[in-house]
Amino acid sequence: MEGEFIKSGVERLDQILGGGFRKGYNVAVVGGLDGDNVLFLHNLVYSLLSQDYRILLVEFRQEPSHLFSWLKSFGIDYEKAVEEGKLKIIDGFSNLYFPTPISKEENVLPNPLDLSITTALIRDSIVRDSYNFLVLDDLSILYTLQADPKVYVRVMVRLVNSIKKFGAQTIASLNSDVFSSKDLATLLVPFEYVIDVREGTAKVARSPYPLSSPQNCFPYTKAKNGIVPLSEAYENLEVLKNSLKLDDEGNLWLGTERVQIVVEESEASLVEFVYNYLGPEEGERFLYLWGKWEFKGYGSLIRKKHENLEDALMGLLSTTKVLGGGHLEFVQMTDELIVLRGKNLFPRIERFPYHAHVNYAGAIAQFVEDFTGEKWEGKEVRCQGQGASHCEFVIKKVKDKRI
Repeated sequence: MEGEFIKSGVERLDQILGGGFRKGYNVAVVGGLDGDNVLFLHNLVYSLLSQDYRILLVEFRQEPSHLFSWLKSFGIDYEKAVEEGKLKIIDGFSNLYFPTPISKEENVLPNPLDLSITTALIRDSIVRDSYNFLVLDDLSILYTLQADPKVYVRVMVRLVNSIKKFGAQTIASLNSDVFSSKDLATLLVPFEYVIDVREGTAKVARSPYPLSSPQNCFPYTKAKNGIVPLSEAYENLEVLKNSLKLDDEGNLWLGTERVQIVVEESEASLVEFVYNYLGPEEGERFLYLWGKWEFKGYGSLIRKKHENLEDALMGLLSTTKVLGGGHLEFVQMTDELIVLRGKNLFPRIERFPYHAHVNYAGAIAQFVEDFTGEKWEGKEVRCQGQGASHCEFVIKKVKDKRI
């Protein structure tokens, strides 16, 4: 019904959409040569199955057995859903590349290139078995094999529109690099939602309703549970390791971000240089503002994922530990005061005359500011580098000030 939401299974996307996809609307998941959009499509299918929807999946890219094997490596297992009758898979691959059918098994399209028969079988199955969703994986395959691609585009547009008339929604993946610009625009006409997923960025390219976030995209990585937003990925060490890639040009990538491994001595020398060059007061101010600058806008992004500040900060502390920044924990938290204790923070400096981790105070204060929309200030009041047993940070709300 109008106004009902369907969860995508990717919380960050649901937040951007204002709760998820609206029920009754079609979704196209567009991508490129990396094929990440196809994985995202099956993330979505798996989420729909968990919400007890009934799905007809037409698979043109590969044999269903190969699809099952591939998806299991990303934590997606369709076998139980097939056994329970919630998911039916029509094989549109096995007879695709042969002039006469080599497989006459049930649920195998006899000649996928015969568009009139193919669409009739799909439509009849949707109506007869009352499926909630038709999933097409992938619209690009048949397009590349057509003598007249424009005829194929028109037939697919009619199919998607007719499926909607019967009360079902269509979700389809496609590689936009394969289509001419005009054919692509025409094929996407019946899809109210268009999600572009490629090269580490997922973007809401079309939505029938206003988005709830000024940012219509988010960076992602491929993990053991499929497509995962980067904001969620690095709370787990295994995901972090799997996201590190070194290319032939000497670039080290963490997901889609270029990074460099920095040894502790190098970072410590930077802190020492700042104090020696600027002096104690200006050096501390510089490090504090550096921390704030690095985290600017991050709290606003995380607010879309977490409803309360404590949960958001817990995620931040966990990510800090996974990324090698040291161990942070709560000492006290009220509406106006946050006290955190840290040990083995990066970089480790011994017998240092000044506070060495002031940037942590700036980063946390900026995070809380962006999350709450109120002015907060932070200070490092104890530092292991000065001989204390631990570092301690006090983050206070500045009264009667909003940002």
